[in-house]
Amino acid sequence: MNNQPSFVVRGDLESMGWVVRLSHESMGEVPIGPRLAKGTEFPRKIGVRFEKKSDALRACEEWSKWYFAQPAVKKPKKQSAKYVA
Repeated sequence: MNNQPSFVVRGDLESMGWVVRLSHESMGEVPIGPRLAKGTEFPRKIGVRFEKKSDALRACEEWSKWYFAQPAVKKPKKQSAKYVA
């Protein structure tokens, strides 16, 4: 069971080209967007839509390198509200 997200290349019917998407077992496939940045800078220069499949596959590798180099985000602990009677 692979619980790690991965980047995949799919045909893009709108532009008749190729698109890179994020694939995760529990979420399915989702578009790549700024929410992946986890509070860091989102690398728009890598790109998501391509005319050639070879360019999309190369971008897949770049997205993967960038994504797995991001720091882990820890959610702050929520303080429980104290009930005052």
